Order: sequence, then structure tokens, then C-alpha cells
Amino acid sequence: MADFEKLENVINRIASGFEKSCMDCLQENNIEIADLVKEQLYSGLDGNTDSLRPGYSDDPYFHETTSIWHNNPDGYIAWKKKITPPIKSPRLNLPPRPVDVPNLYITGPFHESIRASVAGDTLSIDTVGFVDGPDIVRKYGNDILMLGKDAREYVVLQLLEPFLKRFFKQCGYK
Repeated sequence: MADFEKLENVINRIASGFEKSCMDCLQENNIEIADLVKEQLYSGLDGNTDSLRPGYSDDPYFHETTSIWHNNPDGYIAWKKKITPPIKSPRLNLPPRPVDVPNLYITGPFHESIRASVAGDTLSIDTVGFVDGPDIVRKYGNDILMLGKDAREYVVLQLLEPFLKRFFKQCGYK
């Protein structure tokens, strides 16, 4: 009977702390989670693994601007390719973005403004402290701040799994 009581205690500790433990893991790794979103963006992808749109060739900005890029998306593409070359992403193994697809990185303020935080049972990813951040999100959609399939898999395998193994061990599960 003592073994059954021990098992019951372990199950109760796991059940009562599992969700909080998951959220604690996400909070402890909030910088890495934000970095995963940045990595997706650098690869030109949103949280649905769709290419960021509009692409440079379709972006009305190049017709509206009075800058040197007025009616010159091809020049912008060439310049952008030099300053942020398309590369395979390091953690998520995403392919290099096509050159016509934006990565929302010029000098970095938007990427640097991306933050992940946990409140209760919710993980939020937002742009914080960059005045143009909300405009960029409006233009490209809220999905740019979501974790895509590859990023979610990374979070589960690389962050949550080891964290939860320690949690189970602390609860008495061997």
C-alpha cells in the first residue's frame, strides 16, 4: 500500500505543477524564444512558414517613396543582398530566403525590439521600444511574431524536454 501512496503523491505533484513548470521554462528561455522568431524573420518567414509579403517587387513603398529607392526595387534587392545575405538559419535549419523576400532587418532595430514574455499561462511575443515596430507588424501581419512549426519543435525538443525531465525527477518520478 505504501508504494501506491508514493505513486499517488508523485502523480499529484506532477499534475499540480506541470503547467507552471512549462511556463517557467518558457520564461527562463524568453530570450532564446525571441531569437527563434528573429531567425524565422531573417529567413523571410512568418509563424505560418509563409514568405513575408509584400515582396520587394510588389511593395508599394518603392512607388511611394522619395528616397533613392523610388521605382527601384531591384536596386534595393541588390543592396539588401549585400547587407543581409540570404543564409541557412543556424538553429532551425531554415533555407536561405529568396532575394525578393524581406527579412525585416536593415540595421537591426526591429529585430532587437522583439521580446517574448510569459504572463500566467500565456506566452506573448511583441515588439517593444521601437517606434516603427507596430507599423511593421501591421504591414506584414501579426503572424510575423508567432513561432513557426520548426521553432515550436525546437522549443519542445531543446528547451521543454530537458526542463520537464528535471521537473519529473524533482517530483520523485525516476
